[in-house]
Amino acid sequence: MSDTKKSAAYSKSQGNLAYERLESSIAHMDIQPGAFMTMADLQKQVGLGRTPVLEATRKLTDDTLLEMQAGIGIRVTPIDLAREKRLLKIRRDLECFVLEMAIENESGLVRNQMHHLIQALHEAESNNDLRRFNDLDKRMDQLIIEAANEPFVARTLRPLHTIFRRLGFLYQSHLGDTTSINKNILIHIKILDAVLNRDVSSAISANHELMDFMHAMFEPLDRKLEPSFFDVSIKPLDADLY
Repeated sequence: MSDTKKSAAYSKSQGNLAYERLESSIAHMDIQPGAFMTMADLQKQVGLGRTPVLEATRKLTDDTLLEMQAGIGIRVTPIDLAREKRLLKIRRDLECFVLEMAIENESGLVRNQMHHLIQALHEAESNNDLRRFNDLDKRMDQLIIEAANEPFVARTLRPLHTIFRRLGFLYQSHLGDTTSINKNILIHIKILDAVLNRDVSSAISANHELMDFMHAMFEPLDRKLEPSFFDVSIKPLDADLY
Protein backbone atom coordinates (compact mmCIF):
# COMPACT_ATOMS: atom_id res chain seq x y z
CA MET A 1 0.00 0.00 0.00
CA SER A 2 1.37 3.45 -0.95
CA ASP A 3 2.01 6.12 1.68
CA THR A 4 -0.90 8.15 0.29
CA LYS A 5 -3.32 5.23 0.62
CA LYS A 6 -2.03 4.45 4.11
CA SER A 7 -2.56 8.07 5.12
CA ALA A 8 -6.12 8.05 3.73
CA ALA A 9 -6.93 4.77 5.49
CA TYR A 10 -5.52 6.10 8.77
CA SER A 11 -7.51 9.32 8.42
CA LYS A 12 -10.70 7.33 7.77
CA SER A 13 -10.11 5.07 10.77
CA GLN A 14 -9.47 8.10 12.99
CA GLY A 15 -12.65 9.73 11.68
CA ASN A 16 -14.64 6.58 12.46
CA LEU A 17 -13.11 6.44 15.93
CA ALA A 18 -14.00 10.09 16.55
CA TYR A 19 -17.56 9.37 15.39
CA GLU A 20 -17.92 6.34 17.68
CA ARG A 21 -16.63 8.25 20.70
CA LEU A 22 -18.81 11.29 20.10
CA GLU A 23 -21.85 9.14 19.34
CA SER A 24 -21.32 7.29 22.62
CA SER A 25 -20.93 10.57 24.52
CA ILE A 26 -24.23 11.79 23.07
CA ALA A 27 -26.09 8.52 23.70
CA HIS A 28 -24.87 8.36 27.32
CA MET A 29 -25.48 12.09 27.79
CA ASP A 30 -21.86 12.77 28.74
CA ILE A 31 -22.48 15.64 26.33
CA GLN A 32 -25.81 17.11 27.38
CA PRO A 33 -28.70 17.82 24.99
CA GLY A 34 -28.77 21.46 23.94
CA ALA A 35 -25.16 22.11 24.98
CA PHE A 36 -23.03 24.43 22.84
CA MET A 37 -19.48 23.26 22.22
CA THR A 38 -16.46 24.33 20.22
CA MET A 39 -14.36 22.11 17.99
CA ALA A 40 -11.68 22.25 20.70
CA ASP A 41 -14.22 20.99 23.27
CA LEU A 42 -15.09 18.03 21.06
CA GLN A 43 -11.42 17.25 20.40
CA LYS A 44 -10.85 17.16 24.14
CA GLN A 45 -13.92 14.98 24.65
CA VAL A 46 -12.65 12.27 22.29
CA GLY A 47 -8.90 12.78 22.56
CA LEU A 48 -8.35 13.10 18.81
CA GLY A 49 -7.22 15.79 16.39
CA ARG A 50 -9.18 18.38 14.48
CA THR A 51 -9.46 16.56 11.13
CA PRO A 52 -11.10 13.32 12.40
CA VAL A 53 -13.34 15.29 14.78
CA LEU A 54 -14.44 17.58 11.95
CA GLU A 55 -15.25 14.51 9.85
CA ALA A 56 -17.23 13.04 12.73
CA THR A 57 -19.17 16.25 13.40
CA ARG A 58 -20.23 16.42 9.75
CA LYS A 59 -21.54 12.87 9.95
CA LEU A 60 -23.32 13.54 13.25
CA THR A 61 -24.85 16.68 11.76
CA ASP A 62 -26.21 14.56 8.90
CA ASP A 63 -27.59 12.23 11.58
CA THR A 64 -29.38 15.25 13.18
CA LEU A 65 -27.49 14.63 16.43
CA LEU A 66 -25.41 17.81 16.17
CA GLU A 67 -26.27 21.24 14.75
CA MET A 68 -23.60 23.49 13.23
CA GLN A 69 -24.50 27.11 14.01
CA ALA A 70 -22.34 29.66 12.21
CA GLY A 71 -20.70 32.16 14.52
CA ILE A 72 -21.98 30.38 17.62
CA GLY A 73 -20.56 26.87 17.65
CA ILE A 74 -21.73 23.29 17.59
CA ARG A 75 -24.91 22.44 19.43
CA VAL A 76 -25.92 19.00 20.63
CA THR A 77 -29.43 18.54 19.28
CA PRO A 78 -31.94 18.80 22.16
CA ILE A 79 -34.40 16.02 22.91
CA ASP A 80 -37.73 16.86 21.29
CA LEU A 81 -40.28 14.39 22.63
CA ALA A 82 -42.93 15.21 20.02
CA ARG A 83 -40.43 14.69 17.18
CA GLU A 84 -39.04 11.50 18.64
CA LYS A 85 -42.52 10.06 19.10
CA ARG A 86 -43.06 10.57 15.36
CA LEU A 87 -39.69 9.03 14.56
CA LEU A 88 -40.59 5.97 16.61
CA LYS A 89 -43.39 5.22 14.13
CA ILE A 90 -40.85 5.26 11.31
CA ARG A 91 -38.45 3.09 13.27
CA ARG A 92 -41.14 0.49 14.05
CA ASP A 93 -41.70 -0.25 10.35
CA LEU A 94 -38.03 -0.08 9.38
CA GLU A 95 -37.04 -2.50 12.14
CA CYS A 96 -39.59 -5.04 10.92
CA PHE A 97 -38.15 -4.81 7.42
CA VAL A 98 -34.53 -5.11 8.58
CA LEU A 99 -35.35 -8.11 10.81
CA GLU A 100 -36.87 -9.94 7.86
CA MET A 101 -33.80 -9.15 5.76
CA ALA A 102 -31.46 -10.23 8.57
CA ILE A 103 -33.21 -13.57 8.98
CA GLU A 104 -33.01 -14.14 5.24
CA ASN A 105 -29.34 -13.16 4.84
CA GLU A 106 -27.53 -13.74 8.15
CA SER A 107 -24.16 -15.48 7.94
CA GLY A 108 -22.68 -18.05 10.30
CA LEU A 109 -20.28 -15.47 11.73
CA VAL A 110 -23.10 -13.07 12.58
CA ARG A 111 -25.05 -15.90 14.20
CA ASN A 112 -22.03 -16.79 16.32
CA GLN A 113 -21.79 -13.19 17.52
CA MET A 114 -25.49 -13.13 18.34
CA HIS A 115 -25.13 -16.21 20.55
CA HIS A 116 -22.37 -14.49 22.51
CA LEU A 117 -24.38 -11.27 22.66
CA ILE A 118 -27.29 -13.10 24.30
CA GLN A 119 -24.91 -14.35 26.98
CA ALA A 120 -23.58 -10.82 27.53
CA LEU A 121 -27.14 -9.47 27.82
CA HIS A 122 -27.93 -12.03 30.52
CA GLU A 123 -24.82 -10.87 32.38
CA ALA A 124 -25.94 -7.23 32.07
CA GLU A 125 -29.32 -8.28 33.49
CA SER A 126 -27.59 -9.79 36.52
CA ASN A 127 -25.33 -6.76 37.02
CA ASN A 128 -28.01 -4.11 36.38
CA ASP A 129 -25.41 -2.16 34.39
CA LEU A 130 -27.20 0.49 32.31
CA ARG A 131 -24.17 1.73 30.35
CA ARG A 132 -23.16 -1.83 29.56
CA PHE A 133 -26.67 -2.61 28.34
CA ASN A 134 -26.64 0.52 26.16
CA ASP A 135 -23.41 -0.64 24.53
CA LEU A 136 -24.81 -4.14 23.98
CA ASP A 137 -27.98 -2.64 22.52
CA LYS A 138 -25.82 -0.78 20.02
CA ARG A 139 -23.94 -3.96 19.16
CA MET A 140 -27.20 -5.81 18.56
CA ASP A 141 -28.43 -3.07 16.23
CA GLN A 142 -25.15 -3.22 14.32
CA LEU A 143 -25.28 -7.00 13.96
CA ILE A 144 -28.86 -7.04 12.69
CA ILE A 145 -28.09 -4.28 10.19
CA GLU A 146 -24.95 -6.14 9.11
CA ALA A 147 -26.97 -9.31 8.59
CA ALA A 148 -29.64 -7.42 6.60
CA ASN A 149 -26.91 -6.11 4.28
CA GLU A 150 -28.88 -3.13 2.97
CA PRO A 151 -26.84 0.12 3.06
CA PHE A 152 -29.85 2.43 2.61
CA VAL A 153 -31.56 1.03 5.69
CA ALA A 154 -28.29 1.15 7.63
CA ARG A 155 -27.88 4.87 6.93
CA THR A 156 -31.47 5.53 7.97
CA LEU A 157 -31.54 3.44 11.12
CA ARG A 158 -28.12 4.36 12.51
CA PRO A 159 -29.14 7.85 13.74
CA LEU A 160 -32.53 6.59 14.90
CA HIS A 161 -30.79 4.03 17.09
CA THR A 162 -28.66 6.72 18.73
CA ILE A 163 -31.64 9.01 19.26
CA PHE A 164 -33.53 6.29 21.12
CA ARG A 165 -30.50 5.01 23.02
CA ARG A 166 -30.13 8.52 24.41
CA LEU A 167 -33.83 8.76 25.24
CA GLY A 168 -33.79 5.32 26.88
CA PHE A 169 -30.69 6.20 28.88
CA LEU A 170 -32.38 9.37 30.14
CA TYR A 171 -35.51 7.46 31.12
CA GLN A 172 -33.72 4.59 32.84
CA SER A 173 -31.33 6.93 34.65
CA HIS A 174 -34.07 9.05 36.22
CA LEU A 175 -37.37 7.19 36.06
CA GLY A 176 -36.52 3.52 35.51
CA ASP A 177 -35.63 0.78 37.93
CA THR A 178 -34.18 -2.72 37.91
CA THR A 179 -37.49 -4.14 36.68
CA SER A 180 -37.72 -1.84 33.66
CA ILE A 181 -34.06 -2.36 32.72
CA ASN A 182 -34.41 -6.14 32.92
CA LYS A 183 -37.66 -6.08 30.94
CA ASN A 184 -35.87 -4.15 28.19
CA ILE A 185 -32.99 -6.63 28.21
CA LEU A 186 -35.34 -9.62 27.97
CA ILE A 187 -37.13 -8.10 24.97
CA HIS A 188 -33.77 -7.72 23.23
CA ILE A 189 -32.99 -11.37 23.97
CA LYS A 190 -36.39 -12.35 22.49
CA ILE A 191 -35.51 -10.55 19.27
CA LEU A 192 -32.10 -12.23 19.02
CA ASP A 193 -33.57 -15.66 19.78
CA ALA A 194 -36.18 -15.17 17.06
CA VAL A 195 -33.53 -14.13 14.53
CA LEU A 196 -31.36 -17.13 15.41
CA ASN A 197 -34.38 -19.42 15.02
CA ARG A 198 -35.25 -17.73 11.72
CA ASP A 199 -38.71 -17.03 13.09
CA VAL A 200 -39.90 -13.88 11.32
CA SER A 201 -43.28 -13.76 13.09
CA SER A 202 -41.72 -13.95 16.57
CA ALA A 203 -39.02 -11.40 15.63
CA ILE A 204 -41.63 -8.90 14.45
CA SER A 205 -43.79 -9.54 17.53
CA ALA A 206 -40.80 -8.93 19.83
CA ASN A 207 -39.92 -5.80 17.85
CA HIS A 208 -43.45 -4.45 18.37
CA GLU A 209 -43.06 -5.19 22.08
CA LEU A 210 -39.82 -3.18 22.14
CA MET A 211 -41.38 -0.25 20.26
CA ASP A 212 -44.35 -0.30 22.68
CA PHE A 213 -41.91 -0.30 25.61
CA MET A 214 -40.22 2.81 24.21
CA HIS A 215 -43.52 4.51 23.42
CA ALA A 216 -44.55 4.08 27.05
CA MET A 217 -41.55 6.19 28.12
CA PHE A 218 -42.85 9.39 26.56
CA GLU A 219 -45.68 10.19 28.97
CA PRO A 220 -43.63 9.93 32.21
CA LEU A 221 -40.67 11.73 30.61
CA ASP A 222 -42.93 14.60 29.56
CA ARG A 223 -44.76 14.76 32.89
CA LYS A 224 -41.99 14.16 35.42
CA LEU A 225 -38.74 15.62 34.09
CA GLU A 226 -37.85 19.32 33.95
CA PRO A 227 -37.35 20.80 30.45
CA SER A 228 -33.66 21.34 31.28
CA PHE A 229 -33.16 17.55 31.05
CA PHE A 230 -34.08 17.75 27.36
CA ASP A 231 -32.25 21.01 26.63
CA VAL A 232 -29.55 22.11 29.04
CA SER A 233 -29.84 25.70 27.78
CA ILE A 234 -33.28 25.95 29.42
CA LYS A 235 -32.88 27.26 32.95
CA PRO A 236 -34.55 25.06 35.62
CA LEU A 237 -37.59 26.68 37.22
CA ASP A 238 -36.06 26.69 40.70
CA ALA A 239 -33.09 28.66 39.34
CA ASP A 240 -35.43 31.67 38.99
CA LEU A 241 -35.60 31.86 42.77
CA TYR A 242 -31.96 32.89 43.11
